[in-house]
Amino acid sequence: MKGSWRSRALLLLVAGGFAIEAGSSGLAGSWSCPTTLQVAAVGQTELTVEVNTRAALSPEGRYESEGDAIVRLGRWPLTLDATSHGQWVREQQDVTITVEALELSPGSSFGVEVQRQLAQQLASLLPELPHTQTTRILSETPRQLVLEGASGERYTCSRL
Repeated sequence: MKGSWRSRALLLLVAGGFAIEAGSSGLAGSWSCPTTLQVAAVGQTELTVEVNTRAALSPEGRYESEGDAIVRLGRWPLTLDATSHGQWVREQQDVTITVEALELSPGSSFGVEVQRQLAQQLASLLPELPHTQTTRILSETPRQLVLEGASGERYTCSRL
């Protein structure tokens, strides 16, 4: 597993949309950044993880995030709930986020024990917390952003 995947997964699981429109009055708000990850986790089996989180940014530089990660094991999708909190700051076109806490837990009543084991497996693959990462804003409008991570991956965020 590549280290860049770990950082990207952590960022998307916990913060989702975290970039904001220009100007101090537009810093706070709620954002969503859905994405799909391919993860080699259980043995060397590749898993598809659909991530959709919603992050609320406070004007004081704190964030709270909640969302879900749907993991496809063959035909059966398993849903994990993801919650986190931490700090964020914008400096021109860069947004830096520090994840202080992250919790992955079962997100449905189907296969709860398998979901718990999967949450533990995914959590063990993520960087140690607190974790700080910077992303670049490539383009922005008041309702949508295109972001680029350190490894060149791009994704689109929408204001909720």
